[in-house]
Amino acid sequence: MNLRGGQALSALLTLLILLTLPACLSPLVGTQCAAGHSPCRGSCVATGSCTAADAADSEASEEAPDVDAGAADADEALDSAALDSLARADVSKDGKLRGDDTAQADTTKADAPTTDDAPVQDDAVAVPVVVADAGADDVPLQGDADYAPLLAYDAAAGDDSAGSDASDDGSACLGCLDAEDATPADGGATDSAEADAQANDGPVTLDGAPLAVDGPLVCSGQQAICNNQCVDFTSDPENCGDCNILCSSGVCTNSTCLVCAAEESVCGQQCANTATDPDNCGDCSIPCSSGLCSNGQCETSGTGRVIVIGHDYLNNRPAMNRILGNAVFLWPTNPVRLVVYEGSANPAAITGADGAINQVATATGRLAQRTAISAADVAAQLAAADVFLVYGQEQASDATLNQLGLDWTTALNTFVQAGGTVVLLDGVYAANSGTCQILVQASLFQIAHHASATGDVCTVAARGDALATGLPKTYLCEKNSVSFTVTDTASTITSVVEDSGQIVVAHKIF
Repeated sequence: MNLRGGQALSALLTLLILLTLPACLSPLVGTQCAAGHSPCRGSCVATGSCTAADAADSEASEEAPDVDAGAADADEALDSAALDSLARADVSKDGKLRGDDTAQADTTKADAPTTDDAPVQDDAVAVPVVVADAGADDVPLQGDADYAPLLAYDAAAGDDSAGSDASDDGSACLGCLDAEDATPADGGATDSAEADAQANDGPVTLDGAPLAVDGPLVCSGQQAICNNQCVDFTSDPENCGDCNILCSSGVCTNSTCLVCAAEESVCGQQCANTATDPDNCGDCSIPCSSGLCSNGQCETSGTGRVIVIGHDYLNNRPAMNRILGNAVFLWPTNPVRLVVYEGSANPAAITGADGAINQVATATGRLAQRTAISAADVAAQLAAADVFLVYGQEQASDATLNQLGLDWTTALNTFVQAGGTVVLLDGVYAANSGTCQILVQASLFQIAHHASATGDVCTVAARGDALATGLPKTYLCEKNSVSFTVTDTASTITSVVEDSGQIVVAHKIF
């Protein structure tokens, strides 16, 4: 077969194949079937082979709209409505939708979108369906916090009866807020601290109210800043002299903390020994009309006393001097009328004793009018005296001392009973057994020498006694000091100073 004949045969075979294929594959060409075939149930079949039932189904299929296309169109429409509602929704800060408290989501409508018809999720914003419980005040957001709510509504009928609010364009929503509205649904309160600060032009509280701004702390006068407050260093007991310096006494004066002795109490702005202070006797602010407080008790006017001091002040020190000064100035009269008997005393001791009195007078602002008298003048002079002082009689004999006591008995007892004070100094002397013998003979005090106390450490035993005012706890007993034995049974005798338990200074009240 020549070439042309072969080509003709090949063309014939191709034609036969093409004529055979429609019967096997029922191809549709556009909307037409191949020659010898007719459409039947969406396929091409040999003409005359399609039954009546098949033809009816095929016709309905051709007239019905594309289901997939319709569903896609519905999804697209629903997705657009959801996004539009999202733009209008007013969502509160606490993650709940705003709206009518009585709003109920209409989820029971027969024509509501089914699960199969749910809108597709946008690539940028996932929109989960929010289901509201009937009667709930708020509709909480479901799922991730970044999801926006899909507002409940009747998609098919546009039903607004579920209690949802209506937006400006008539669409149903729960708690709508138009984008162009100037006032937020929360009543106008801004939702950011920055906006609040700008609105109030200053710092704000949590509820948006402006805070008061006072500026930097400025103190007036002599005050200074301590712990963000103004204080006065001169009087503040918590910042006395400087910040955070606390006064345990609770009193700061002139930038210095008030420090009281163990036997003293803080009374007002000062320390007071309530055992002896006539203005704070027994307690703060209890004054004594007599001006004398001893052992916490006010003494009545006219109280007499006898004070025996086992020092003659030949040698003296400030602490020991205070005892004699206190004895002379017990009564608050000023000046004190002081009558003294020198007799056979050592001139140096007299000078020492007078120096002690002057020391205390200077320290306390008191005065003493000193009058020296002879033995014969005692009776006459005591009537006009407040205090009678007998110096230590170093050179007198026992006979002389006993005689003086006998001679002065009446005058001394009368003086004491009238409220006068007798002060007798004594010491260890070679010439006699003690100046105290005068008191024994006058029946004023039963007392006698015990032993020398020179060089011993004497202890103030009765710190509440008026004689102990201003005394330290202990001091050195100087030369010629002596201790005593007391046999007097009076209940008003106080051992003020002692040496190893023996009396060195005794105070008897009448």
